[in-house]
Amino acid sequence: MDIEFHYHITYILAKKAGFKKKDSFLIAYSSQYVDDNNLHYYINFKDGAYFMNEVSQTMDITKPSFKRQKIYPLFHFVPGDPDSPTARRKDKKKHPFNTTPDNENARHLFDKAISSDNLYRIGIATHAYADSWSHQNFLGLSHEFNAMPMWAIIPNIGHADARHEPDKVDNRWKDARLVEENEVIENNQRLLDAAEQIFSGFWRYLNPGVDAGRGMRKWQTLKEKLKDAMDESYLFGSDERARIKAYRGIINDIPEYDKNKWRYEAVEKRPFETDLFDRYWAKDEFRESRWCKFQEAVQEHRELALTRLKPIYKEAGLQI
Repeated sequence: MDIEFHYHITYILAKKAGFKKKDSFLIAYSSQYVDDNNLHYYINFKDGAYFMNEVSQTMDITKPSFKRQKIYPLFHFVPGDPDSPTARRKDKKKHPFNTTPDNENARHLFDKAISSDNLYRIGIATHAYADSWSHQNFLGLSHEFNAMPMWAIIPNIGHADARHEPDKVDNRWKDARLVEENEVIENNQRLLDAAEQIFSGFWRYLNPGVDAGRGMRKWQTLKEKLKDAMDESYLFGSDERARIKAYRGIINDIPEYDKNKWRYEAVEKRPFETDLFDRYWAKDEFRESRWCKFQEAVQEHRELALTRLKPIYKEAGLQI
């Protein structure tokens, strides 16, 4: 999924479920920032200490596979059920790392994040959980399993062969690897299915002991609004600008997203006179900054995911 879901729709789901504006923003920003947190920063402290963050995304497919395999399956392609009906292929191939929607591993990470009361972790796990729908039938590895006929891109990492088709809102495409190869994949239906489960998780967290039917009724009302917004277009068809405007019609206080905002609050870059490279320095409030708390949450999510997925890595013969 792209920023439309990970930020705008996630913000709407959080706010409509009952989170306050500030908390909805933390969840939605953390969800989207999973995709934008793709660089390592070595942060210096005045006392000589340092901090280095873990990345949750890499767009560099030239990175060694052992680095990618500790990023993609944890944050974007959480392994699911190889025997899922949604994963039936014409060649009958299966793989333990195959991503399937609403799978037990992705849901486990989502539920654990919610029970942690850590809004940053909730946002990060929401990203991974949502991607289990859009990234279904792909692996977060470099593997021929991902290859799509006539869409040859090498190496076959994630859904590279399918380009951006699985992630786009209001998009229809086909996956010729599947048994139902002629069946048109409606991305909006996948996204709405993901949205329903995420909203339900948020609602249960905020309303323990409250009749679940009440939350379901709220969802049905919201679902119709989201369906209309995701279909919004200008004269020449599907258009992201029109949809963003429609999302703001559902919730009019969605803050603008700036991928550098949190880092700028926590870190400053100063050219060092005797060094060829820029150095990054922690500001006084670094430890309490949103960027630092997000990075700590990335570490926690990563450790939990690696522990959970250890048997699958072992089954596939991969080191963690």
